[in-house]
Amino acid sequence: MPLGCAVQGGPPYPDAARPKREIPAELRAAPLDPARVRVAPEARTVEPSWILQLYTALHRRDYATFRVELPAEPGEDADAIAHLLVPPGPGPHPALVVFPILAGTHVVSEALAKGLVRRGYLVLRMERRAFPFEEARHPDELARELAAAVRGGRRAIDWLVTRPDVDPSRLGSAGISMGGLLACLLHASDPRTRAAFVALTGGGIGELLYDTRERPVRGFRDRLIEAHGLGDRAAFLAWAKPHVRQLDPLDYAGLIDPAHVFMASGRFDRVVPAARSDALWQALGRPSRLVLPTGHYQALPFLWHVTGRAADHFDRVLVPGDGAGASAGAAQPADHRE
Repeated sequence: MPLGCAVQGGPPYPDAARPKREIPAELRAAPLDPARVRVAPEARTVEPSWILQLYTALHRRDYATFRVELPAEPGEDADAIAHLLVPPGPGPHPALVVFPILAGTHVVSEALAKGLVRRGYLVLRMERRAFPFEEARHPDELARELAAAVRGGRRAIDWLVTRPDVDPSRLGSAGISMGGLLACLLHASDPRTRAAFVALTGGGIGELLYDTRERPVRGFRDRLIEAHGLGDRAAFLAWAKPHVRQLDPLDYAGLIDPAHVFMASGRFDRVVPAARSDALWQALGRPSRLVLPTGHYQALPFLWHVTGRAADHFDRVLVPGDGAGASAGAAQPADHRE
C-alpha cells in the first residue's frame, strides 16, 4: 500500500438511522429491445492517450473490444454510445457498467475499464452525455441529465443480461468522480447489480454545486446565484436542493448494503470536498474506503492501484457458485490501515 493511504471500515450503520425510499419515476428506464443494439469491432484503445497506449502495450492484449450503440429512449434524440471489453474465454463472465467523469476526455474511464477487463471482468464503458454547464440556467437541467445517464446504465444492463458470455447473477457498477455518483445511483436503483465501486465522489448535490472548486460547475453555480438572487450558501441550498434531491445518492443510501460497496476518496480533494465524501460514506453505512493522500486530480498516479483494489472488492462480492473469485488475486480484509 502506498505511504499515506488508509482503508477505513466500521461496524454496520444502525438501520434506524438510514433513509428508506422508493425509486422515483425519473430512474425507471424504458425497456430496451436488444435486437436494436448495434455492435461493431473497434481498436483496443479508443481515447488518444499515450498512457492508455502504453498500458495496452505492456499488458495482455487477448481481450476483444467493440463499439456499442444503444437505441435512445422514447423522447430522447440521441443513442447512447458505449464500449465493450470482453475478457478471453467463453464465460459467462461477471460484468460491470463503468461511467465517465464529468468533463474532458474519457481517458479515466477507459483506464478503469482496461484495468478491470485485465482482471477477468466484462466491462461496458459508457460515454458521457453532453451537458453544457456554460449554457445551463437551472438545476432541473442537471437533474434531467443525471437521471438520463442512470437510465442509460439500466438499459445497458438490459442488453448485457441477454448475452451468453455474461453471468446475470454477477453484475456491478463502477465510476470515478461524477462517474462514481452515477455508479452509486445505478447500484441503488437496479437490483440486478450486486456490487459497486465509487471513487472521488460524494453525496449532497446541492452542497457539491456550491462548494466544489471545479470551474465549469462554479460558473453554473454563479449564474444561478445571480439569476435567482441567492445571497449566501444557505439561500442557495434552500432553493437548489429540492430540484436535485431526486438524484442525490444520500437519498438512496439506505437501499444499499455497505458490504457491497468500496469507496476511494482524496483527503485533500477540493473538487469533491472531504465533507461530501464523508457524508456519502456515513450514509452508505461506512463501507470499506481507501483514503488517498491527494487532491482530486492529483489522485491520477494512484489510478492503477485503486483499480486493483476495486477488482479485489468485486472478486470478494461477486463470488461465483464454486466459491472462486473472478480473478486469481486474493482479496484483502476490509478493515485495516496500512
